[in-house]
Amino acid sequence: MKKTSSILAAAAAFAFASPVAVAQTEPADMAQSDTTMLTVNVKGMVCDFCARAVTKVFGKNDAVENVHVDLDNGEIHVGLKQGASLTDDEVESLVKKSGYAMVSVEREVS
Repeated sequence: MKKTSSILAAAAAFAFASPVAVAQTEPADMAQSDTTMLTVNVKGMVCDFCARAVTKVFGKNDAVENVHVDLDNGEIHVGLKQGASLTDDEVESLVKKSGYAMVSVEREVS
């Protein structure tokens, strides 16, 4: 019984460990790195198949963290991985590879 209670005590101590100690061990530059969000205006996307095609093509790119297609507004919202970038030409190439025509790209850094 003592063995079980010592395991439970250790588990409880671990469960209530302070997250501040973990945060202090992270490199300082990680907290300051920026994430870029792209809004790509596209002509011709009208259905779920369109959204799946775009998501598949953009999702294969190493710089892309996440993709959301807004069919109502004809937009692709692309979150880039920290430190990654895509030029306008690269974005246009991905849109063309998906089978659509790019109108514009807007960038937002958060």
